[in-house]
Amino acid sequence: MAGPDPRSASQDGGTRVEAVPTPGEQPPEAGRQSVPLAVRRREAIADALRHSGAARVLDLGCGQGQLVSLLLKERQFTQLTGVDVAMRALQTATRRLRLDQLGERQSSRVTLLQGSLTYTDRRLKGYDAAVLSEVIEHVDEPRLPSLEFAVFGFARPTTVLVTTPNVEYNVRWESLPAGQARHADHRFEWDRARFRDWAEGVGARHGYAVELRPVGPDDPEVGPPTQLALFTLFPAPRGAFTPIPRKGGAAA
Repeated sequence: MAGPDPRSASQDGGTRVEAVPTPGEQPPEAGRQSVPLAVRRREAIADALRHSGAARVLDLGCGQGQLVSLLLKERQFTQLTGVDVAMRALQTATRRLRLDQLGERQSSRVTLLQGSLTYTDRRLKGYDAAVLSEVIEHVDEPRLPSLEFAVFGFARPTTVLVTTPNVEYNVRWESLPAGQARHADHRFEWDRARFRDWAEGVGARHGYAVELRPVGPDDPEVGPPTQLALFTLFPAPRGAFTPIPRKGGAAA
């Protein structure tokens, strides 16, 4: 089955674009052979997930399954669920992960689901952690509140990791024309202040603590090429309860 157009797919919060080489994937670093930025992102995400203690992990907008493939190598992660709106991406992920060749024990750890991240989905509840890596910038800004509620308000994993480009760093790529985004499908690229405001707002609205981290070389003037937000759900206060709706919609 052919997948939807990449532009329409990304509007629903799916299809992480890593297969297409872009100037923004290779930080300019003199003096040593640089590690691709996509690899650094996955390593930073995996490290944060290890330290969080998460066992059941959602990769939202999983694309071709690179992150799931990396996490599958570690026993800590007992359930890995990749979600993408594009069936074509999921088919590629299935081939990359060689799901038809894995033993029953390994294959039972992986689930791939088709779904939009801007709609609530009961299949995504009950996970320890969720990852939105290079996803939000592919969503039109007016639709971000829908994605925010679906992930932070409805699914509510204990840990959420979000990465997105830092537009300030774009000037460090000589091959990237001034004012041009790193990928043609990016709806926006935020500077550090704008990302901080968004992350802190999400945390305040949904009860998460927020820690911002750099990914890649942290330039003293323009910051890192990728910015990462680590969200950790505040524990519910002792004695807190969820009101049970009466018949007719009013809370008890």
